[in-house]
Amino acid sequence: MNDLNIDNVEIIDCTDLVGPGDDGYLVAVHAAGQIGWYGPVSVAAATALDGSLAASAIGTDVTDHSGLLSALHGASAKSGDAVTSWAIGALDCAVWDAHARIEQRPVAALLSTAARSHVPAYASWLTLDVQLADAETIRRVAGQDWQFTKWSLRRSRGLPVADDAKRMAGVVHQVAEATGSPAAFDALWTWDPTLALGFSEQVDHAKMIWLEEPLATCDSAGYSDIASAFPSLALGERLHLGDDPKELLALPNLGALTIDVVGCGGLTVAAGLVAEAAAANVPVYPHGRSLLPAVHLAAAFPEAIAAVEYQLQWEPHRQLLFTDPLECGGGQVVVPSAPGLGPTPRRR
Repeated sequence: MNDLNIDNVEIIDCTDLVGPGDDGYLVAVHAAGQIGWYGPVSVAAATALDGSLAASAIGTDVTDHSGLLSALHGASAKSGDAVTSWAIGALDCAVWDAHARIEQRPVAALLSTAARSHVPAYASWLTLDVQLADAETIRRVAGQDWQFTKWSLRRSRGLPVADDAKRMAGVVHQVAEATGSPAAFDALWTWDPTLALGFSEQVDHAKMIWLEEPLATCDSAGYSDIASAFPSLALGERLHLGDDPKELLALPNLGALTIDVVGCGGLTVAAGLVAEAAAANVPVYPHGRSLLPAVHLAAAFPEAIAAVEYQLQWEPHRQLLFTDPLECGGGQVVVPSAPGLGPTPRRR
C-alpha cells in the first residue's frame, strides 16, 4: 500500500465545547502518521460522511485531491445536494490539512508558492436588527478597521411590498449615516423580484457596496430579471458540488462571487471556481461560514480574492474548538504559518 494512502476517517463529536445550536463536529483524516482536520460541521454533514462517503476515501492517495474528489463524487447519489456537498467539502479540506501536515507546510503554500501572510477581511453581523440597533453599535463595528461591513436586509412579511422596500431603503441610509461609508447588505434569500425592483427604486445605490442573495431561487434566470436594476450583486454562496457557475458569472453587474469554500465541495473545487471567476473578471469574497480554508485560499490567490468574510456573531464560537484560534485585527486575518490549515483542535 502507498505510504501516503488515507487509512482512516473519523467524525469527532465536540458539541460539548460549543454553544447550543452551533456546529460541533470535526472530520479527522489519518494518513502517513499524520491527522488532518476540518471543522466544525453540522450534525447533518457529519451523518452524511459517517458511512459510504468516508469509506470511499480509504486507500486514496492523500496528495491526489482530484482523484479523491472523483471517488467521493462517485460514492454519492446526491453529490449536488447541499448537505452532501458540505460533507464532501469538509472531507476534502481535512485531506488538504493532512497533506500539508505531511509536507510540513501551510495549506496556502501547497496552493501557491507566493502566498501572502495576511488577507483582508470584512465583518458581517447578520443577526442584528439594524433598524432597532442604536447608531453607536453600528459605529463601533465599523470603527474596527474592517475593509467594510455587511448587515442584514431581511424581508418583513407583515408589510406590503412598497412599504417594505421603503423601510429597507431607510435601513441602508441609517447604516451609511452611522458609519460614514457605504456598506454591503445581505437579503438572506428572503425577497422576490417585485420587492427587489421596488427597493432599487427607493434606495440610494451610492450607499451600498453590494446586495447579496436577495432571491429565494439561486438560478441565473431569476437574477437576470433584476440584475440590471442594481449596480452590484453578490451571489454564489449556494453553489454546490457539480454546479456550473458560468451563467452566474455572466450576469450583468455581478460584483462579487461569494462561494462557501466547504459548501461548494471543498478547497479542490473552490480553487477551480476562483480561476473561473478571475477569467470572468469577477472578484471572489468567500463566505464566512468556512473561514479557515477561505483564508488559505485567499492567501494563495490574492489577485482574485479581494477579502474574506468574518462573521462577528458566529466565528468566535467556532474558534472555541481550537487551542490556537485565528488572529484577526485591523481588517486583516493572519494566515496560520503552522503546517496544514493551522489551528489545533482541543479534542483529538
